[in-house]
Amino acid sequence: MFKFRNATKDEENEMRKLPYGGEWIYETGKAGEQEFALFLGKVMARFGRNDSLSKNWECMYSYPIAAEDENGNKYIVEIYHGSGGPSYSLPVENSGVDPAPYESAKDELVKYIEGAEPVDYEWESIYADIPARIKYIIKDGKVTVEDEIMDFDDLDF
Repeated sequence: MFKFRNATKDEENEMRKLPYGGEWIYETGKAGEQEFALFLGKVMARFGRNDSLSKNWECMYSYPIAAEDENGNKYIVEIYHGSGGPSYSLPVENSGVDPAPYESAKDELVKYIEGAEPVDYEWESIYADIPARIKYIIKDGKVTVEDEIMDFDDLDF
């Protein structure tokens, strides 16, 4: 059983000293923009709205989360939006740390986030590869996703 909170700046800096690798939370093709918007609303419900929110869809947010077990051991798990949507990042196999408690912390953290009621928010980002403008809206628990194909010349982020 873990307790979760936003990592401090010092904890985040320590995390960045280790080689971390990311994985998608949702299997490719098993979720889409509606689920991605909902996940961000749930992350914000659990951990607030932080200053990492970006207009770039492929790196829309980053939440370094401290997971503390019942013995006081701390593990930093990053929750972020990457090129495949909501993702997590953990130390890689050869990083010099035991990956097992990080995996356990990640599994419990994702369940903790998914169990939240999402907050209301609006956020617009640009997915430059297409290019498209994508807007996530949650209002009273209802998810709306608006998208618009753009010209490459109109990219503005």
